[in-house]
Amino acid sequence: MTSHARSNEARRLQSESGVSYAAALRHIRDQSPPAIGATRAAGAPVWDGASVPRPLLTATADHCRRARKHLNEAVLLGGRYQDNLREWRRLALYAITDAHAHTQLLAGTIAAFLQREGVEADLIRRFLQSPDADRYVTADASAHLAGLFGQPLPPGTDFTAWYDIGQHMAAQEAPLAAD
Repeated sequence: MTSHARSNEARRLQSESGVSYAAALRHIRDQSPPAIGATRAAGAPVWDGASVPRPLLTATADHCRRARKHLNEAVLLGGRYQDNLREWRRLALYAITDAHAHTQLLAGTIAAFLQREGVEADLIRRFLQSPDADRYVTADASAHLAGLFGQPLPPGTDFTAWYDIGQHMAAQEAPLAAD
């Protein structure tokens, strides 16, 4: 359902039932099916709720460092290939999409953690600034989260390299300071 269709449906529901527009929209979003291939993280408490778990801090530092490296490369390509549009466009887009892959996986991993901890779905959607939080919580993100916390792969999830990478990140206790 498009955002325009959701808005129209929310207005209709608002006029029929008398609920607020925000409540009607929330109801519609909650009734929407998840994105194709989306998964939900399994529930398993591993955190006291007060502090950020060290594995998530480590993963955030690592993925942000990698994304920053790719984005810096995209900027530097402008100087190296300013007279060659064909090479610049190819290499710049490779670097930018590599950075995007790291930020997308990190957002999905954190969202999977929040789902597992029972955080309200509407709050997760608001944090992700997306009407469909499940598009971020992919099988790779769930496997990465399991690896970070030393847990088995979620049921129905095929082994991915991100599971091993999560285990490696958790084992090395990467420094949190920016390089």
